[in-house]
Amino acid sequence: MMTLSRKVFLAAAGLALAQVQMAHAAECLNEGEVGSLVGYALPSVIEGAMTACKPHLAPTGFFATRGSEFAGRYASRKQANWPGAKSAFLKLGSAKDPSLNKTIGALPDSALQPFVEAMVSEMVGGEIKPDQCTAIERGVRILSPLPAENTAELITFVLVMADKPKAGKTSSLPICKAAN
Repeated sequence: MMTLSRKVFLAAAGLALAQVQMAHAAECLNEGEVGSLVGYALPSVIEGAMTACKPHLAPTGFFATRGSEFAGRYASRKQANWPGAKSAFLKLGSAKDPSLNKTIGALPDSALQPFVEAMVSEMVGGEIKPDQCTAIERGVRILSPLPAENTAELITFVLVMADKPKAGKTSSLPICKAAN
């Protein structure tokens, strides 16, 4: 059974973007690409979590009072993370349909970025169960004092360390062996 923190970290990394593609991905992601994907996806992950959890949390809680400011700190770093995140996103989609992936890769960033962001936010919101909201809000509140780059690096570290295939199970994210 996957722990709540593992689900949140996986969502943060945008794993939900292409679960089927990841299972068959020919290329692995290096740690830098994972970090860029995490850094780029975090604002959308936070927004998706806040939207999904709003009806289940106190109006005086962290998401209600400081969530938008928190997400904004990560949004300011999105452009710096985009090149690596785009590379990771395209690698994740390459095995499923190379021709479609080539078409998507040819889109201008101004068209592709909003698509990726909306998809991440919706997928995260759809995966969160109401009974997880208090724990998710607490986890975000605990991370909030860290600078944005440290939070993304910490989540990347956890993903890389946790991405060790276990007996009878394949890796959940195609991270290059040298990274972990």
